[in-house]
Amino acid sequence: MDSPTLDAPIVIASLLILAVLISSAVLWIRQVQRPRDLVRPDIGVASWSIGWVNFGIFLIAMVFAVVLAQNIGLALLLEPGMGVPELTPWLAVVSVFLLQGPMFAVFYLARRFYPGRYADRISNVEYPLVESFKKALPLFVMFLPVIWIATLIWSSILGALERAGMIDEFEPQELVTLFQSGGDLLAVVLLVFMAVVVAPVVEEVIFRGCIYRFLKSKTTMLGAQVMSGAIFALMHGNLLSFVPLVIVGVLLARVYEKTGSLAVAIWFHAFFNAFSLCMLFITGMSDNIPQSY
Repeated sequence: MDSPTLDAPIVIASLLILAVLISSAVLWIRQVQRPRDLVRPDIGVASWSIGWVNFGIFLIAMVFAVVLAQNIGLALLLEPGMGVPELTPWLAVVSVFLLQGPMFAVFYLARRFYPGRYADRISNVEYPLVESFKKALPLFVMFLPVIWIATLIWSSILGALERAGMIDEFEPQELVTLFQSGGDLLAVVLLVFMAVVVAPVVEEVIFRGCIYRFLKSKTTMLGAQVMSGAIFALMHGNLLSFVPLVIVGVLLARVYEKTGSLAVAIWFHAFFNAFSLCMLFITGMSDNIPQSY
């Protein structure tokens, strides 16, 4: 009888997960054992004290810009009467750009032409690029298992609801399938760049730098973290990832508060997206892991 062969992608993924779990445990132990007088208090970030009307105008302008850009993009890319096209790497690149680009453009233009309302200071502390990287990495490793636990619990709840017939079976996310199936190398590289560089910058500026700080001026810090995290999760439009992304949003806001620097939150977000893509690539090479992972 032939001995079973090891599946290299599964081994690599397992070792990565084990390394994260061990590193996270070490960091948590060091955090707990650190003398109380050496634990620095959270630096915090300033609230965005503008009125509901100005904030509403800001959000409406952002939504309008995204809808306009996407409609123009679809009109230019698709032939008249064409149905919804199959998602390809290049179409995914264009879609991400038409979402992130208009949001950041509205943010920039609002600060450029209406500085009295929209150009306040986002970060209380300005760390150099390498320093913010060093601060974000251990925080990411510490909190990643928390995100995994939330994902497992939420997946179990949805699985139970699905077996009870209360919700329909979930289809694999299109982007997940796209990354696992590969495609045009240049388009995939650009899509990775969008996910690891562009999206963290734009989404942290908008969701933490703007929405979270505004909500913080209207409610408690925890309430603002949860609400901004829920809005962040809703934007991704997927029930399977909703609760994990709420947790990610809350953690990003807490990292932002702890360090006083949006750059540290951007690095954390980039690490999360990069690690997720790395796991998708690895599992996509395995025949023993379901493609809906």
